[in-house]
Amino acid sequence: MDSEPQNSETLLVHDHADLDGVLSELDQAFDAKDLERSLELLDLFWGRLGVHIRAENVHLFPTLLRASELSDTRTSTDDVVPRQEMHELVNQLLDDHNFFMKQLIPAVKKLKLFCQNKEPEGLEEIRATMIAVRRRLEAHNLIEESRVYRQARFLLSPTEQSTLNQKIQSDLENIPLRLRKKS
Repeated sequence: MDSEPQNSETLLVHDHADLDGVLSELDQAFDAKDLERSLELLDLFWGRLGVHIRAENVHLFPTLLRASELSDTRTSTDDVVPRQEMHELVNQLLDDHNFFMKQLIPAVKKLKLFCQNKEPEGLEEIRATMIAVRRRLEAHNLIEESRVYRQARFLLSPTEQSTLNQKIQSDLENIPLRLRKKS
């Protein structure tokens, strides 16, 4: 990361881009029918997405929901999402997070089995799962980047923003040991 502290919006948007890069590499591994590389990249994506989701679920969403409740935003302005819409957006995003994990956990397990049995034809089943994940992830990221992330600027004090930024950065850097050399 840069030596200058980044805000939570920048951190999370950059993490989306990094995750997209892993998905692109995974597509290439699928095309090459490279079981081992596909497993390595799918595991990396799953682990990194889990870290990203944790940062949002534990820090970003609760902070924004609390701030939305405390603010006097009953209707939308150009910048501020009204509290009811914030709740609806967060619930939708949490549902997406659950979908991603419910799809990725069995996909990783199946791909490990395909690798053990040297079954490259199994990659097509995993690819189909990843296409569904990617499509939903694209829509999900658009909502986060266009509606949710920027709310910290409008709803939080500079001190609250700084605290949130530190917590999110710490979580994003807390990648499982098995994945650190892969990222």
